[in-house]
Amino acid sequence: MAIKCLAISSFLSFAVSGFVVNIANAEASEPTESTVLKKELTSKKYKANEVIVVTGTRTPKLLSNSPVKVEVIDQEQVGLLTQGTIAQALNFIPGVVVTRNAKDGYNIQMQGFDGDNVLILLNSQPLISPTGAAVDLDQISAQDIKQIEVIRGASSVMWGSSAMGGVINIITNKPETNQFNIGYQIGSYTQNAIEDDPYAQQLRLGGTLYAAGWRYQLSALAKQYPGFDYDNDHSSTPAGDLDKTFINFSTSGQISTVETSIAYQFFEESKSKNTGRIAGQSTLETYVSEVKQQQLDLDFSNELTNPHTKTQRQWQINSRIMQHVEASGRSGSLRDADIGLYELNGKYIWSTDSLEVVSGGLLHQDTLEQTKRSDGSKEVPATSKESAEAFSQLNWINKNSQYLLGLRVQQDSDFGFYSALRVSGMNDLLSDKNKLKWRYGIGQGYRVPTLKERYYQFDHSSLGYKVYGSDDLTPETSVTANTSLTFETSFKDSFMGSFDLSSDLNIYYTQAEGLIDTEVDPERSIIEDLDISVYTNIDQAILKGFDWSIGATYTQWVSQLNYSYLSAKDDEGIRLEGRPTHQIKANIGYTPSRFNINSMLYLVYQKGEAIPAENYENGTLNNGWFTVDFKISQQLTKHFSWRLTLDNLLNQHQDTSAVNNQLFDARPVSSRFVSLGITYQL
Repeated sequence: MAIKCLAISSFLSFAVSGFVVNIANAEASEPTESTVLKKELTSKKYKANEVIVVTGTRTPKLLSNSPVKVEVIDQEQVGLLTQGTIAQALNFIPGVVVTRNAKDGYNIQMQGFDGDNVLILLNSQPLISPTGAAVDLDQISAQDIKQIEVIRGASSVMWGSSAMGGVINIITNKPETNQFNIGYQIGSYTQNAIEDDPYAQQLRLGGTLYAAGWRYQLSALAKQYPGFDYDNDHSSTPAGDLDKTFINFSTSGQISTVETSIAYQFFEESKSKNTGRIAGQSTLETYVSEVKQQQLDLDFSNELTNPHTKTQRQWQINSRIMQHVEASGRSGSLRDADIGLYELNGKYIWSTDSLEVVSGGLLHQDTLEQTKRSDGSKEVPATSKESAEAFSQLNWINKNSQYLLGLRVQQDSDFGFYSALRVSGMNDLLSDKNKLKWRYGIGQGYRVPTLKERYYQFDHSSLGYKVYGSDDLTPETSVTANTSLTFETSFKDSFMGSFDLSSDLNIYYTQAEGLIDTEVDPERSIIEDLDISVYTNIDQAILKGFDWSIGATYTQWVSQLNYSYLSAKDDEGIRLEGRPTHQIKANIGYTPSRFNINSMLYLVYQKGEAIPAENYENGTLNNGWFTVDFKISQQLTKHFSWRLTLDNLLNQHQDTSAVNNQLFDARPVSSRFVSLGITYQL
């Protein structure tokens, strides 16, 4: 089935693109900017340093004129925050909760939804985890990133089943000249480093070559992290050895008037962590995870402009293949998972000065097979699910207002027909020097259970738990209402000097039905002497809260303060676990132009998680914590730069011995980490 789907996807991609190429040759002029964006760029309100975003409407918009609120981390900030994966960069975004999972990976929460309901995109194409599980942020390289765009809140209409809680879109660079860079970083978990392997290392390579009108890009990242321990007894370590390799290659250019791109990604990861000694023996038990993943994308697009009617049309077709092979479990009882993802998607945009229509659809297939390595038995026989989706959105653009109306429908092979409708808008209440934008909307969301949630078996006995899928699950649905106010102003020659001030308040309310979560099974836990959890539906949940932020930008200084409040309860008034009630994020950055230095100090504070009483019978040790990070980089010469990071300066981390004694500790499994890196850019 997988091979058949691949063949069909590839054939349709080339066939449809070839058909549209013929039309393009007959009608098209040179590709140009969208009609709406071109009008914005020539407006008197346009500022030369404004950012262009695409995630809110799937079309290019100025950040200040996007009818959907979008948060942006730009290239300079990404480069300062992280040189490895995007996990650290996302922790910088207001209202975003980054959590470390039991497998030493990183997941995300937004507005009360966990990572299963937050869609991760790379250049506006989904990085769907092959089983539909939450994407591990530590498996996404931060190389060659131009900016990261974040939408908090329901986005199912434009982005599909996995976007009930929001969208994160990673936009990569497309250099216009030949270039090459190499970087090396060395670091250590101070105080908690393991003596026989104290240093973490990272090597980065990247290059761009233009030849015969085509761009060729290659990047590679290799990480070797030794893990850390809180005491000298290494029989059980909170974080184990971790090796990662990323290789990305892409080429892009024009065939006739059609923009064509081919991208290949390879990812390999190896984890090993001591979890204790076998009873009565000196032999250590080890948790092992080995992952290999490959992905191939073919992309075709074109823009067609009619100078007589002042309309523009644009189409894009993408075909994706992903193969993911994973072996995990205790060293003596590994399980092999063979996972596949196949997708063909496309969109069509029609626009004038005051109207944009975006329509599209996709065909999608997931496959899964799980085998117990010791005896070759099939824990999950080969299974698959398919879906067909279609969407359309109308954007009506006036001088001081915009309105959106969108609809998405999905036909799932296992769960039938589902749909989502959203209405939203934006009004400019103030303009010129003082700007006040009001954004608002109400929309539906949905998500069908994944193969993982229905069939997958997580046997992590060595870590003290198991998670079982359930074939009785039903799809999740939600209705979300949100409203936000964004205020911007400038002060010239005040007693505090000249600076720009901005503030944002976002309020949301979601009623979710059938929310999928894990629930402890007491009877099976007693029988197996482990924490046994099973995927189940929560009849109803109410997720409500607000995010508030204020920021000031001076010539060389920038600062921001954010506060987020969340209430997440089921229909019986019981709080949902793993979601902090309060979060504060604050940062201050300093960039003196004289020394080419870029630096930032930032703090994250979280408090008030729901405590699962069945797991922590002895009470609470800590339910409020904060961490402080410091980053600094300097461009020494035209070609050389250096970077210093001090993560978790106060060495705040979970007390694992207390947790083993059934005391609740909300602090993350973490350690102070110091690193120094150097980069050569040609």
